[in-house]
Amino acid sequence: MKKETEIDLAAAEAVGSKYDNACKRLFRNREIIAPVLKEVVPEYRNSTVEEIIRYIDADSIQDIPVDDIPVRVNQLQTEMGSVSDKLIQYDTHFRSINPMLSRENLCIHLHIDLEVQNNYRPTDPPYPVIKRGIYYAAREISYQLGTLTEQTNYGDIQKVYSIWICNERIPLKLQNTVTMYSISKSDIIGTAQEPEEDYDLMNVIMIRRGADTNVPIFDYLSGVFSCDKDKIAKYVDIENNEKVLKGVEEMTGLGATIMYKALHQGLEQGIQQGMEQGMQQGMQQGENLLARLVGCLKRDGRLNELDQIADEESRKRLYKEYKLID
Repeated sequence: MKKETEIDLAAAEAVGSKYDNACKRLFRNREIIAPVLKEVVPEYRNSTVEEIIRYIDADSIQDIPVDDIPVRVNQLQTEMGSVSDKLIQYDTHFRSINPMLSRENLCIHLHIDLEVQNNYRPTDPPYPVIKRGIYYAAREISYQLGTLTEQTNYGDIQKVYSIWICNERIPLKLQNTVTMYSISKSDIIGTAQEPEEDYDLMNVIMIRRGADTNVPIFDYLSGVFSCDKDKIAKYVDIENNEKVLKGVEEMTGLGATIMYKALHQGLEQGIQQGMEQGMQQGMQQGENLLARLVGCLKRDGRLNELDQIADEESRKRLYKEYKLID
């Protein structure tokens, strides 16, 4: 492999990582979060996006790492752990008012963790993403109380949502689905009437993306991941929000760089094939094939996957997924 190609591949990998980080930063804006909450969280079903933006506690959206669960919780962090628990990293971690329970002098919060999960079928090691979501939600419950003591008041526990936006390696039958997993009551002997808010405390929501569709949640997320400001603007006003616009522009620029690197690699591969099949024909085939793949990924809002083109097995998988090769 030519030195220039090695440099391009390394650059593509670095840019892909920056794209992922830019995406996570974008999801720390209330304006970007609010349309997601409206579409998938039952408490916000009857609220407007503008109301939800006001409900989200902007000061609680944090990315400051902590090494242990504190005794008292004054703000939400994105990284938490305890002496015996595994350290975990949240993408976006924040509080938001529950409009169905709030009163004039009482403000009860929902504790929400929002994750962007690119690989729905992790392999190293393999595990179900749903189980990870439940674990994150359970840790969020324990985090609210800090260190357990004899004076711990379990009545202080507030409802938790762990929301996962899944982008890649989703089985066809699961694509374009949204599922909520929650704690519910099931009477075994007799009937017990207990307040629902005493046990409806932990919910995991899986958003599994797929091909383009007009369903609002998937249409909106397609706009976010493809950096389509006009599509995003259909769901939330970002016209005068410089921070959000800057975040979208950053993702757009990084996505364009990834595409350039991918096309450059395609040209190099075409030249390599041309040594065996005829230089001109190989160059054209390699470039056309990569260009078609990049076009498909851009159309489906999957720019974050472009850095995978550097890996031969991932590239072949994407070719087959889009039926570009047999």
